[in-house]
Amino acid sequence: MIARATSSVAGFLSPLIGWRGLLLVLGLILAWLALRGMPWDQAWGQVTGMGAGAILILLGLNIVMLPLMTVRWWQLLRALGSPVRLCTLCAYRFAGNAVSYLTPGPHFGGEPLLVYLLRKRQGIPLPAAGTSVALDRILELLASIVVLSISLIMLTVTATGPFAGRWAVPLAIILAAAVAALLAALYMGKRPLSRIFQWFMQVCGMAHCAPTGFAGRLLEALMQGEILTESLLRLHRRAFLLANLCSLGHWLGVFIEFWLMAALLGHSLSFSQLLTVVIAARLAFLTPLPAGLGVLESTLPWVTTALGLGSVTGLGLCLLIRIRDILFSLAGLGLAMKYLTCPGRTGTLAQDAG
Repeated sequence: MIARATSSVAGFLSPLIGWRGLLLVLGLILAWLALRGMPWDQAWGQVTGMGAGAILILLGLNIVMLPLMTVRWWQLLRALGSPVRLCTLCAYRFAGNAVSYLTPGPHFGGEPLLVYLLRKRQGIPLPAAGTSVALDRILELLASIVVLSISLIMLTVTATGPFAGRWAVPLAIILAAAVAALLAALYMGKRPLSRIFQWFMQVCGMAHCAPTGFAGRLLEALMQGEILTESLLRLHRRAFLLANLCSLGHWLGVFIEFWLMAALLGHSLSFSQLLTVVIAARLAFLTPLPAGLGVLESTLPWVTTALGLGSVTGLGLCLLIRIRDILFSLAGLGLAMKYLTCPGRTGTLAQDAG
């Protein structure tokens, strides 16, 4: 059983190894260069001085936020006619987040696992499963860009913090406009993703690939996914609106978590300081390095120093974030191994009703 579990997990994660391993090494080097000479003993003293109760409070807050992160995906699956229980999707998201945390970027890594679980354990057709995951990520990215853009604009108006420069606002607006243009094109019945993929196939000399091959099946899944997305945007606008409100609710939880972490470390952040710290942390996780390794450790101490809080505060926040993520990642990887090695279906709501 252990050998089978190991081989299954290794087979699933094999595409994630290679050049991404080089990025992991690069992140470790960046972390070492950024953190040597830092007052780690003081930062660790602040964290340990919080006590086990404070750590449990932070972990409990993140567990409460998990359904808030997942309800958007749950709502999308209901609108696509493939309802799944929210608690089941929370477990899937927990496992997928663990894979994403250990692979480059926060928006890719665990998504193939989520599609696989919906397809194999819930019996949901591949186009609906892939569309729900892809649209969930698009909405998450759109919400992140919108919130970060508003935060940058507010910091620019108040002229406080290291992110108060005018260069960041046009960039954030351009990114938000690009995601909005993608949604608008899908709403109007366009097929931007499949056309881009067809162009890529032509460039790579795969224009005449057999429809039964991997490229042909992927193109067909993209086209069916675009059709389902158009149907969702046209016929289920209420579900789309609720999904976006869930995104804003999750962001509210993120701000509360960072304010609470800083308060437990002995620093009460002002509103502008909170915006600056959250922007720095989220931008670090958007880099292509696994878990933002090296970038987070470089950015947060620099930002807290620029805010007059000292580098120890930034290091303490880094330690809390890493402790939280490591604990959840280990638990999520164990859950992913269970799903990949233990057959069986948990059942959809329609099956339960039947």
